[in-house]
Amino acid sequence: MKQFNEYPLAHVGFVVKDAQATANKFKEFFGIDDFQVYDFSPTRAWSYGKEVIGYKLKIAMAKMPGKDTKIEIIQPISNKGLHHDFVANGNSGMHHICYAVDDYDHWRELFVKQNAEIIFESETEDDVIGY
Repeated sequence: MKQFNEYPLAHVGFVVKDAQATANKFKEFFGIDDFQVYDFSPTRAWSYGKEVIGYKLKIAMAKMPGKDTKIEIIQPISNKGLHHDFVANGNSGMHHICYAVDDYDHWRELFVKQNAEIIFESETEDDVIGY
C-alpha cells in the first residue's frame, strides 16, 4: 500500500454562496478555460456524523492549467449540513483539500485512530465523479 504522501493532491475545495460567479472570477484569475458545473445529490450523506436526507450541492470543477490538481467550487443548495452552515455563518472561501486514495476505508480508519473528526461523508455513483 502507498504511503499517504505518495498520493497527489486531487483538488482544492472552496465553499461559496454563488458557484457561477466564483467560477467566473477564477477563470480570469487562474486562466482556467472552463468549469464543468453540475448538481450533486449523493445517494447518502453524513454531516457532523448524522445522516442528512436530500443533501444537494451545485459543484463547479476545473483542472488548473498545466497541473493535475483541480479546483472545486461548492454552492450549498439544501438548507442543512456542513456546506450550508459554512456559508450561513458568513464564511466563503477555501474549505478543504482532497487526496484521492485507493483504499478509503483504510485511510479513514487510520485518521479516526489519530482523533480526526470526520465532518462530511457521502456515497454516490454517477457519470461525473464515479463512486
